[in-house]
Amino acid sequence: MQALSFPGYRRVEIIDIPRPALRDTGDAIVLVTTAGIGPWDIERYLSVGAEAIVPGGEFAGLVVEIGEDVSTIDLDDLVANTVNHSNGNCGSDLFGSTTLPGGHAEYVRVPHADQTLAKIAVSGEERSVIAGGTTGLGVNVAALTLSEVPDGTYAVVGCDPIGMTALTTLKNAGKGDQLIAVEDHLARRTLASSFASTALSSSEIGSTHSADVVIVGSIAEYAGIATVTDLVKPGGSIIFSEPYGPARVIEAGCKLPDGVTIASANWPTNTDVAKIVTALQIRRLDMTPHVSHVIPLDEAQDAYEAAAEPGAGVQKVLLKP
Repeated sequence: MQALSFPGYRRVEIIDIPRPALRDTGDAIVLVTTAGIGPWDIERYLSVGAEAIVPGGEFAGLVVEIGEDVSTIDLDDLVANTVNHSNGNCGSDLFGSTTLPGGHAEYVRVPHADQTLAKIAVSGEERSVIAGGTTGLGVNVAALTLSEVPDGTYAVVGCDPIGMTALTTLKNAGKGDQLIAVEDHLARRTLASSFASTALSSSEIGSTHSADVVIVGSIAEYAGIATVTDLVKPGGSIIFSEPYGPARVIEAGCKLPDGVTIASANWPTNTDVAKIVTALQIRRLDMTPHVSHVIPLDEAQDAYEAAAEPGAGVQKVLLKP
């Protein structure tokens, strides 16, 4: 089968590898119909040497094989995955890593299919494909924000697709008048301005300390600790959309203001994915503005270049094997 690989820095190639087979009784094999390029994929594209991985944290497709212990997923179901896979031994990994091949391929093996996959509708496939990663993280960080600070002023730093989902969710919750969007990319800032009461570049902030909660979008596109500390009020909260965000900031030696707490959202589960798919179907959540490009797999180099350095109008990039 065909799959993507990174033979070097900023390079993508199509390789031929064996089609995956069932290994355990809880496995499923998915024929990939759509896949997303997530920030975790872009990080590898921008950092690897000749690491032998198949990227693709987010994917959707048809179930073509299942193990005998799979009970909630059937053959021919159209499904989307959760990007973070829990292995059942108190460990986890992301699809598209050195230990768990991803969905930028014709087929992908999905361990623990009952806990990792969620059924989706054909009509919403190109929005549902990101429910278990990008959309799920944005929805989860907004939900965590509202549970910790039900009424306040909220700033989203980084209006990438994760940050934009958080903005959308907060606006849907009636918080549009209390939203600040911070984004240095002009086109993305323009998009964010239709969801937030104020949209700024990082250079326009100054030491305003105007937000009770600062939400950080993708850590890969993080605008920097100075932007966040200038925004957050004393005693306020900084919440990262991605679970590994706080650790990266702490490891970098960044000092936070006194009294400010730090937290992160959880990776979406397949239950979260099912709820998001329902919200998409009944139009309670509209992801249409956040998916901007759908590109064939054989043009993957162009797709990754667009996703890594988005030009005007580029938001979420999807691949079609």
